[in-house]
Amino acid sequence: MTWFAFSLLSILVLALAELAQQYLLHTKKYFDERTSVVLTFLIQSILTIPIIFFSGLKARVYTVFLLDTFPFILLVTLISSFAMIFYLRSFKVNNISISSIFVSLSTVVSTSMGVVFFNEGIYLYKVLGIVLVLLAIISLNVKNLSLEKNHFYGLVAGALFGIAYTLDKKIVQSVDPIIYIFWVFTLVAFFGFLFNPKAVIDMVKNARFEYYRPILISGIGYFLYNFFTFSAYKVGGEVGRVDAINNSQVFLIILVEYFIIRHKDNISRKLISAGIAFTGVMILGFL
Repeated sequence: MTWFAFSLLSILVLALAELAQQYLLHTKKYFDERTSVVLTFLIQSILTIPIIFFSGLKARVYTVFLLDTFPFILLVTLISSFAMIFYLRSFKVNNISISSIFVSLSTVVSTSMGVVFFNEGIYLYKVLGIVLVLLAIISLNVKNLSLEKNHFYGLVAGALFGIAYTLDKKIVQSVDPIIYIFWVFTLVAFFGFLFNPKAVIDMVKNARFEYYRPILISGIGYFLYNFFTFSAYKVGGEVGRVDAINNSQVFLIILVEYFIIRHKDNISRKLISAGIAFTGVMILGFL
């Protein structure tokens, strides 16, 4: 499969994961943000275990400790953990749309780092495609420019995510994506747990069985998203292009909300923004 095919698959499953995560966080009887992050990353790590056990990857699980990439694995784990913290803080505001814009600036960071570290080119069609996706996200989310302090955590999160995506590409050149997901996501879940272990334990201990259904769906979606994204990197996808395409998943959510959930507020602006983003994705994929 081509990198673009993997990228298209990644945004499909990412939209599913985001819808499940939104349902989870907007339903107060379920888990809070921190516990949701810990469980979502842990589920993704657990999903790799049968794949590793029943494939030829079992003998390669511990080889990461012998590679010069292991320090980068620890680094991306640390960066991703802090990025998730800032990401969640950026949404503790009255107008989360501005946070979405700030976080999407990860594309600018990942594109710049891709040029520097992977010699990925800067050319007209690539810049045009990325700009169209970012403009679509901005046009979708700008309602007012009333900034709050927590909005700026979105900028920090976007920068950290951009760095993490670049490290992801570097690592999966020498580490199988499944093994990478196992180690990194186990460590991210562990570090997330350490930030407030008592709160996580109390919430998990008091949760009913049915509370885990949406987070399981979300975890499976994110697992497939990360697998497809890392596979796109491995077969030659440029980190800035892949990041821009992944950021366009919000427009798939808009279509689901319109046709299935019947959310029709501001639908004209949403569909125009989706059309702009789709144009940008096609430019990134085919030109």
